[in-house]
Amino acid sequence: MFYAVQLALRLVLFGVGIALFLIDPTQLDISENLGFAHGIDFVDVAFIFMVTDLFTKLWPKARIAMGSRKQYREFHVPTSNLFCGGVGELRAHARRLVEQTPELISQAGASTRRAIRETGHGVIEAGQQLAYSIDVLRVLPWPEEDLTASERMRASIRARRLREVLPVAIFWVVFNVALGLLLERFQLLNQRVILLWSLFYFVFDMVSVVLWCPLQLVLMRNRCCTTCQIFNWDGIMTVTPLLVAPCVFSFLLVVGAAVVLVRWELAFFRHPERFDERTNALLRCANCRDKLCYLRKPFRPRKVA
Repeated sequence: MFYAVQLALRLVLFGVGIALFLIDPTQLDISENLGFAHGIDFVDVAFIFMVTDLFTKLWPKARIAMGSRKQYREFHVPTSNLFCGGVGELRAHARRLVEQTPELISQAGASTRRAIRETGHGVIEAGQQLAYSIDVLRVLPWPEEDLTASERMRASIRARRLREVLPVAIFWVVFNVALGLLLERFQLLNQRVILLWSLFYFVFDMVSVVLWCPLQLVLMRNRCCTTCQIFNWDGIMTVTPLLVAPCVFSFLLVVGAAVVLVRWELAFFRHPERFDERTNALLRCANCRDKLCYLRKPFRPRKVA
């Protein structure tokens, strides 16, 4: 539902942009309209939407899908391919969890009371929300030795990821260069069209999450958003058109998107185990809490006989 609301808001934003393009296109001049000197206009609103989306990807507590949060250590739970402590260590982990239960109950009570005060919900609604937000698998941190894969497994994860992301990267560069040249050929490559171009990507990013993702079906062939290796590439993809419209608006968004991308890629470089369902139990269907496949069903390639 959260992502469906995001899609609706982005559609409204894009629709307003198209209307302004037809009625008063000067409102889309990003180099002239950014800032509150003349009040809040459309460019300011678009900038706030896009910056907020980038910021959430740098905050592990943000209300976003596991597909984005898997880069953080607290969202890594070892699978049988990694766990090396044996039955004794597993029991010790369970004992630590039991020992922490009184403290967890106290924290849960405080969170429930706070939710009632802040939202006005009843005890039942607040308790249900709290129960949904608690993930027992990661209440206590796992030892580092149980979160590190062998070099052989890491090589397998990297090779699998490269097969997914390389075609996307090549396609994205070629497609955007071709589209940019086409717009230039018809003398349409100006700030107003570039802003709409970027906002279209901003909308289609959420379409890909909620309804249909052509990059998944045609190029990556991965199961779902939770296992997607380019989930946090959406920022840099959205601002790609702004690379040919240098101004403060473009500079700030491109730098922000680059930070998100570098953070994502560094996380994979250092901890590839967090990005693969074979080594991170939270990425498996049985432990999924996002249910982004409610409308867009998981992709499962047919087995060749």
